[in-house]
Amino acid sequence: MAQPDFPLAVRSLETLTEQVSRCQNIPAIDGGLRLTQVLEEIRNGMRDMRNEVRAVNRKLDDLDRKVGGLDRRMTVAERNGVARMENSSAMRPDAGLAPLFSLETGDEIPGCPSTMEEVGSLAEF
Repeated sequence: MAQPDFPLAVRSLETLTEQVSRCQNIPAIDGGLRLTQVLEEIRNGMRDMRNEVRAVNRKLDDLDRKVGGLDRRMTVAERNGVARMENSSAMRPDAGLAPLFSLETGDEIPGCPSTMEEVGSLAEF
């Protein structure tokens, strides 16, 4: 009658235990836990990238506003330079003057004298 080979049974149980413990690495066995973790990492990475893109967009918007303001100021400064040149040749009291413009708004400065006579009346104050 054949007798059990206990050392072989022990090795077989050890092999079985080792192989069964490896089953946790199979996505279907671990309930997709690793896949879920990877997807969560991807979602977190995408969220971080969206936040970075938003920050870059805010900086670009700020830069765009600053460049727009600089462009307006340069345009107004050039217009005012031309007006000063034109106005420097006015000698008679009824001579018309070119208006000056605000560097901040680009609009004509309200109350800006339109004749040399008006300039003279400002000097009296």
